[in-house]
Amino acid sequence: MERTIVYLIRHSEQLKIEGIKNIKEESQIKNEKIVLSVSGEVKARELSELEEFNNVDVIWSSNYVRAIATAKYIAYRNNLPINIDTNFNERKLGNLKTLIELGKDKRHTYTEEQLKDENLKNVNGENRIEVNKRMTTSLNKILKDNIGKKVVIVSHGAAIKFLLLNWCDLNENYKLVYNNSIIEVESPSAIKLEFKKESLENMTIIK
Repeated sequence: MERTIVYLIRHSEQLKIEGIKNIKEESQIKNEKIVLSVSGEVKARELSELEEFNNVDVIWSSNYVRAIATAKYIAYRNNLPINIDTNFNERKLGNLKTLIELGKDKRHTYTEEQLKDENLKNVNGENRIEVNKRMTTSLNKILKDNIGKKVVIVSHGAAIKFLLLNWCDLNENYKLVYNNSIIEVESPSAIKLEFKKESLENMTIIK
């Protein structure tokens, strides 16, 4: 059985917007429309130039602007369309008025708190289990439809971490661990997953 290669990519560095924001959109819509910074565009292009991204067969992305903007360089290099799946979207934070920015424990980020507590979420937000379920559902369909191919999926930090808990452990510092190696999910980063059917054979960080 041929191995299917999935490159799980976290989008590149996003633009940090300061100053007055005189807008009335819901926070979720605003979050989805954030673009890459200038350096983020450069890093996304540099990522696409890695030898690993030669001869990619399929590209999937969340519908967030920053994810599509990261995917476009690999798509251009391989002359491929970008397929959109909202199951690869970032975890919904929900009502920001109910968000405790550092979670229950001030020593940890909200994402770390969600890694620790699979049921933690804000009003109208998502918990770890819900994100993992939708991510896993779409990944399994891609694996069934693309046996032996090279697939790129561009997603987001928390969503990727919640998916990787299918195969990784969580250490005392809230880091993901696979085969005694820490798996960092930087912005941008690329993690190579090698599957036989839907069974993971190996995981490595390539960027």
